[in-house]
Amino acid sequence: MKVNPMVKFILYAAVPVLAIYLLFRINTYAGIIGLAAWILLVVFTNRAMIYRLRGQAEYAKGNMDKALKLFEKAVMFPKASHEMKVNYGFLLLKTGRLEESEKILQECVAQGKSEDEKNLAKSNLAIVLWKRGQLDQAVTMLKEVIVNYKTTAIYGSLGYLLIEQGDLEEALRFNLEALEYNPDNTIILDNLGHLYYLRGEMDKAGEIFEKLKEKNPHFPEAWYDYGRLLEDTGHKEQAAEMYQKALNSTFSFNSTITVEQVQNRLDGLTSEKEESNE
Repeated sequence: MKVNPMVKFILYAAVPVLAIYLLFRINTYAGIIGLAAWILLVVFTNRAMIYRLRGQAEYAKGNMDKALKLFEKAVMFPKASHEMKVNYGFLLLKTGRLEESEKILQECVAQGKSEDEKNLAKSNLAIVLWKRGQLDQAVTMLKEVIVNYKTTAIYGSLGYLLIEQGDLEEALRFNLEALEYNPDNTIILDNLGHLYYLRGEMDKAGEIFEKLKEKNPHFPEAWYDYGRLLEDTGHKEQAAEMYQKALNSTFSFNSTITVEQVQNRLDGLTSEKEESNE
């Protein structure tokens, strides 16, 4: 049974505060003990959330292994939320632990208490399917999800996977819709810039990538894709700069390019420059 928010506030905040106040009125030491006991109780009952917050902080700093361990502890508690478990599944995916990720995300789909909760899990499970080589199934799942559950993350994922499928007309229609939904998101911008590049619309691609560059994206694909455009249009030195920025970015299991790919491009440009100077 769902507890009324006002009742929860009275039980978990107002009553303890009043009790602590009365203890302080009676005796300072009694008040300190009561306050300490209440703080310990709050920490104890919110351990899952505390581990999650610490995990999010480590993730933001790029410490994937630490973040994963903290989320693993968080989801072990009975009070772990559905969203917390989905986030754990996502982190497992980011670190390449596909089987574990798929297992927990499938459980989240089955255990979701609302369509939104189920769709949140499915939007991540679709990426697992793609990484398993099931591109069509991943696209189908995301298309079903986005009908009633629109988020920037889904627009970014589906926008890229439609490009991968090869129907550039459908991909263009969808990615323009994604741009309208969130014109400032770096993944959506990169998808559209990459798509224009594949369609041979270099001027449009350049405009998108220039806008993307100003946002200083932290994923390597953005810089690599712009580098490819610059290289193909004869701007070799600028392309080399973009490839170097890509190499300085963080790569993960979810990255659609590898360090070796980027390095090979950069090495090729370096060799060309050395040969032309001889």
